[in-house]
Amino acid sequence: MQPKVKIVATLGPATNNPDTIASLVDHGVNVFRLNFSYGTHAEHGKSIETIRAIARQKGRYVGILQDICGPKIRIRGMEAPKEVHKGERIVLARQADGEAFSISFPDIVDDLKVGDKIFFADGTVQTQVVQKHDGRVVLEVLTPGRLMEGKGVNFPKADITLHALTDKDRDDIRFGAEARVDFVAISFVSSEKDVVEARKIQREAGGKAWIVSKIERTAALENIDAIVDESDGVMVARGDLGAEAGLPKVPVLQKKIIRKCNEKGKPVITATQMLTSMVNSPYPTRAEVSDIANAVFDGTDAVMLSDETAAGKYPEEAVDTLVATILQTQAFYPYYKDFETTPGEAFPHAAAALAQVVRCDFIAALTLSGYTMLHLAKYRPKAPLYAITTDPELLNKTTLVWGVLGAVTIEEENFVSERQMVEDLLEKHRIDPDAFLLVTGYLGEKVSMGKSIRHIRREDRKR
Repeated sequence: MQPKVKIVATLGPATNNPDTIASLVDHGVNVFRLNFSYGTHAEHGKSIETIRAIARQKGRYVGILQDICGPKIRIRGMEAPKEVHKGERIVLARQADGEAFSISFPDIVDDLKVGDKIFFADGTVQTQVVQKHDGRVVLEVLTPGRLMEGKGVNFPKADITLHALTDKDRDDIRFGAEARVDFVAISFVSSEKDVVEARKIQREAGGKAWIVSKIERTAALENIDAIVDESDGVMVARGDLGAEAGLPKVPVLQKKIIRKCNEKGKPVITATQMLTSMVNSPYPTRAEVSDIANAVFDGTDAVMLSDETAAGKYPEEAVDTLVATILQTQAFYPYYKDFETTPGEAFPHAAAALAQVVRCDFIAALTLSGYTMLHLAKYRPKAPLYAITTDPELLNKTTLVWGVLGAVTIEEENFVSERQMVEDLLEKHRIDPDAFLLVTGYLGEKVSMGKSIRHIRREDRKR
């Protein structure tokens, strides 16, 4: 049995080499996240080439998620990581020097007041302003932790308005389009307008990546329906979301956001601190395993590792923990969700319902845009899902969709027959089913004339 929930792993110093990338694919990683808060285009380009080469060698589809920085306020001018302790005082300034560090939007320092709280590193290090003078503020550490260059900064009570896309983000999106990444995650989305702008930049640069909106601002929660409608996928970025909305609200917000995405058939990623203890330990905590299981029960399409694989000591073990927990949980998952159905989803909905009644080892979807595949996944059938498409770039996108175990591509101009197309799928994935369902969406005039559902038995294939 394979996990139906997909695994996203962040590349970083601990894993960004061919041997470890290959090992992570073997352990179960479906998508690699490239964090554009760090690194150059040349470095990311090399990582993309390495991932693609390893995927080809292994005959696997592996997705690449470009996570652009956004206007996230980050630590700047900190020459080396610094462990801070409760009660310790540290200095934040407009300009970093030997004593003080700065932030990526230094003008904010002028607006800070004594008593304001500042959170660092997804809220794990909390501080409070105790003094202010001459463009410098003294912070008292309230919770201990580790500060380092590039880590995020949150001002939970401050009213700071920043545009979702910076000039750097626009350049990064264009680079991603040229490099043919599969997904682009947009940080600090506030409204659907941010998604529209990112998609426009991507398409003008020739890219076809799915746009994934990261929900981490309270403004995004106010516009969540419009954002989900406009996005190809969503990430519940629990670190900044917790710092902005308050940690006690995160579990309920996670469930609500995932439910909205499920209802609309949009892939959703649950991210941040899934297995934080495994950065330094080969074993997870019970609470972390429960967190993963709850995300699976909530209906997430994917779970994501950040520091665990980017900088952790046990990246393979962290992935193994995800795989084992997902497999244990999906054995008790309540399959088949009877969501409201639109006319465009009628055939996938009917196939998911039919799979509960007839012999069905899997459901295959013939799809050009990916909508038939996404609509099948929406209803969470227990039968595994496969995709057949004429768009090669859709193959890697299946790596983020719940329940899709594999895919094949055909060239429309070389189309022979539906039978041959199905046999190619079975041969590639080495499966010999007793019976399965074939759902056809639009694949081009030469391939299919319209939508249908076929129940194909072993004896039918031999005729």
